[in-house]
Amino acid sequence: MKKTYENKLITLVFLTMLVVLMSVKPVKASTIILDFTSNPSTNIFGVSTNAFDSSPFGFTGLSHSQVIDSIFDTVVEDFFGYVYPSLPPGKELDLDFEIGTIGSGPLNGDSDYSYFKIGEDYLNQTGALGHACLSCALTDNFSYSAGAVVGSIFTDNLLGLAQLALTDEDRINLIAGTTSHEIGHALSLPHPTSAEANPGESSFGLMGTGASPTSMPNGERILDRAFSYSNFEQLINAVGLRDIAVDVPEPGTVILMLLSLTLLASRKKLSK
Repeated sequence: MKKTYENKLITLVFLTMLVVLMSVKPVKASTIILDFTSNPSTNIFGVSTNAFDSSPFGFTGLSHSQVIDSIFDTVVEDFFGYVYPSLPPGKELDLDFEIGTIGSGPLNGDSDYSYFKIGEDYLNQTGALGHACLSCALTDNFSYSAGAVVGSIFTDNLLGLAQLALTDEDRINLIAGTTSHEIGHALSLPHPTSAEANPGESSFGLMGTGASPTSMPNGERILDRAFSYSNFEQLINAVGLRDIAVDVPEPGTVILMLLSLTLLASRKKLSK
């Protein structure tokens, strides 16, 4: 009887740990790291930026750290938050996103990663809202070594459009939309020739631009835009898909689960 009890307990513990291990996310194909704080930093085009300063944008209900978190969350939502016909159920883009600092590397241990710097073009080297190296964040087409700063978003140049924003959400959309746009370039997406069907608030997708050939009105930049259906299909082809992983329980939670199961098994033994 004692042997049977021990075998059952061992089997129970083994199955519990197996479930936890199967839930662990594997290292992903590519990680995009957003840097808001390096001061200064230089990208692969030789353009330097200072740290991001949110104060000139006039945020009324968000602290500086909350602004950064909101920009990051909105960018992540652009890549993972919409339903697309080309996206199978239970699947998502094989990408990871982190907030970090240039040179620190990704927290997830990924060997394929690239940086995007969000900050001010303090030397006035470009009048652009942002720029990025086409396809340079793709694992199979990585023209630069891992850890390269393949794109930048120039928030001081975005300030000229901040007057269009009436709410903090508008201001976040302005900055995050430009960030997702530049990341899109680094993942192979070009500018469209016109407005494109998409699941967002605007008739223009995130890859739309005010310049020719898209000629998107600047007022669209404060809307919650999304990648067009055709762009998202291209993203799938470029980066691939993975299963949507189940969140892994905290280590303390796992230990408590095992202790509870052991206690339950012991009580059953004593009651016999």
